[in-house]
Amino acid sequence: MVQQVSELLDGPVTADLHFDRIVDLTTEKGLRLAALGHLVWSCLNLSDADRLAPAAIERLFESTMIALLEVVPNSYMPRLERPVSPAVPRQVKRAIEYMHANLSQPLTVASIASETGTSVRALQVAFQRFKGTTPLGYLKTIRLEAARRALVDDTGSRSIADAARSAGFTHMGRFAAVYYQAFGETPSETIRTR
Repeated sequence: MVQQVSELLDGPVTADLHFDRIVDLTTEKGLRLAALGHLVWSCLNLSDADRLAPAAIERLFESTMIALLEVVPNSYMPRLERPVSPAVPRQVKRAIEYMHANLSQPLTVASIASETGTSVRALQVAFQRFKGTTPLGYLKTIRLEAARRALVDDTGSRSIADAARSAGFTHMGRFAAVYYQAFGETPSETIRTR
């Protein structure tokens, strides 16, 4: 579901997703959500011979998750309800691609701007307008996401320091502090929950 939030926001997700426990199914949106739930149940409650193709079931689940995000009050609802900004400029897209491709490298705003063929100031203004943050703020967020994925998905062969370094963090104390600020737990707590 975090992937759906990220796609809907067109940006990284760092905070946990929390839903309200009560859903009003008497509203128009609630009724549509209930109908979608019935459709999912009826599609899964078929014999193997009548069941939908796996790809169709996957799309149905994706649609259900998006509906849940849009209907059930949750921690990302204020951001999801914001008006959608116009198309992201090419320089911002290229900067984001460059950041992802070079996460472990020591990047600066100047090096990112140079790579995307724009000025530092123009890149900063574009990021603020279309992503609501600075280029380095965005970079820090995607680095934190990469480190968290490495800590959660890893089979235990990687240390916290290795996960941090592969995501571009060089100072372990600072990494632990920003990690805790972003996720509400220390990297070692994340490892213990895998």
